[in-house]
This record gives sequence, structure tokens and C-alpha cells, in this order.
Amino acid sequence: MVLKATCGNRRARYRARMRNSLLLLAAFELGGCAPATVRGTGYCAPPRSAQTFASDPPPQQGATREEQLAALLGLHEVLRQGVHDQSTRITVLERVEDAHLTIAATSAELDCEATRSRQAADFLASKQSSTVQTLTVGSIAAGAATGIVGVFLSTSNTSNWTQNGFAIGGGAATAGLGLASLFVQSDIRFEHPRNLLSDLWSGPNDSSKYPPLVWGYLTQPDLSNDREGSIRDKLVARWRHLEGVDDDVAPLLFGSGGLYHADTLRLRARMCEAVSAEVELENQEIATLAARLRR
Repeated sequence: MVLKATCGNRRARYRARMRNSLLLLAAFELGGCAPATVRGTGYCAPPRSAQTFASDPPPQQGATREEQLAALLGLHEVLRQGVHDQSTRITVLERVEDAHLTIAATSAELDCEATRSRQAADFLASKQSSTVQTLTVGSIAAGAATGIVGVFLSTSNTSNWTQNGFAIGGGAATAGLGLASLFVQSDIRFEHPRNLLSDLWSGPNDSSKYPPLVWGYLTQPDLSNDREGSIRDKLVARWRHLEGVDDDVAPLLFGSGGLYHADTLRLRARMCEAVSAEVELENQEIATLAARLRR
């Protein structure tokens, strides 16, 4: 009696473990079918103190490139009078160092937004590839099943109506799955309430997202290479003509976010990287000005 009870208990525990394992496996499979989500879609944190000094008013029209940049650094008067004492020299060095930090902080935020966009695009591309693979496998399986069952029906004296109906249905299912794989397009809600591209598109006199040092460099025509249009104007022109940015996609790219496809996310990443590269080039202008002030 004791042996029978022990065996019965063992069988009960074994069945319980098997039941739990099957439930766990089912939960795992259902979890794989659940829609995927991307966590942490908030924007990259801006620098707390992007510019610690005040810029001078823009100089008069026709001022030299160095005068324009010195005004952005708050050193226009120093450039005009020259460096004659140690205190002024220290002020110049502090402004130059603060300017480098301001540019680095702005560029880092732009790079962060570009990286965030590319990560979301890669996630969507992976999800889309998985869906296409599933549809392709389903199409192959439907085609194989249609062929195999068709052979059995033909050898079992099944009516022609049944054989033809099954062949047509199987062919339609195979073609439908194959065509569906060509039109897979995933999207994701991607938010950017602090949009570093919006001011570049709209072009306000004063930016709420860029420090005056950087915004002045991007918007003053005298600081561009040909001095015939600002860096901002040239960026917007490239986006329109080379990237195909128009009024249809502008609300998404320059607003607070929305439903993005992978291609649009990669476009946003390229735009952020282009702005970051232009901002970094301001360091060259500052280096030239600093060399003149040290003479």
C-alpha cells in the first residue's frame, strides 16, 4: 500500500511538472507573438549650462569674419583694442575654452539624437525582416502542401471539382503570402519634444534650443564660406534637394514626433549628423581667432 501511494504521488508530481512546463512554453510562444515596443523614447537631455558668457550685439554689415565671431564670443572690443595685459589674456582664454565646451555640448546632443534615431530604425528593420521571413516560409509551406495534397487527391479518385478547388485555393494562398512579404512596412511612435531640427527649418531670429554662440554661427551669412547665405540656409537647401524633405514630411521631422518608418528615421539621423558636423566646424573659426588674439 505504501509503495502504491508513493508511485501515485510521483505520477501526480510528474504530471504537475509537465503541466507547468507546457504552460510556461505556451506563455513563451505567446510572448513572442506580442507586439514589440521600444522603451525609453524620450529625447536626449540637453546640457544644463550651454553658454556661460553673453555674446555681443552683431557688428555692422560688412564686418570681417573675425569680427563677427569675436562678437559671438563677447570679445569684439578686445579684438578691436588688442590684448595688452594678463587679465585680458585670461579672459580670452576662458571665453575660448567655454566656447569649445558649448560647441561640444551642442554637438553631443545632436549626435545622441542621431544615434537614437538609428537605433529605432535598426529595430524596425529587424522587425520587418522577421515578418518578411515568416511570410516567405509560410508561402513555401503553402505551396508544398498544395502540391502534396494535390497528388493524394489525384490518386484517390477524388472529383475534379475538389481537386481544382483545392489547387486554386492553395495557389491563391501561396501567391497571397508571397505578395504580402513585398508590402511589409513597420512603423514606430518616435517622440522628440525638444527637436533640434525645428529651429533650423523655421529660422527664427533667436533660438530656444541652440546657444547664441552656435545659433549666430549657423545663421549669419558672413560666417559661411561664400558669405552669400547662412549655413542654416544651405542646410535647408540640401535637405530639400538632396534628401527630398518637403512640406508633407516636414511636420513629422520638425514637430514633436509621430509614427516613423525606418527610412524616415535614418533620414532624421543623417540630418542631425549634418548639423553636428557644421557645429563642430565652428571650432576651426575659433582657433583662428584665438591665434590672432594671442599675437
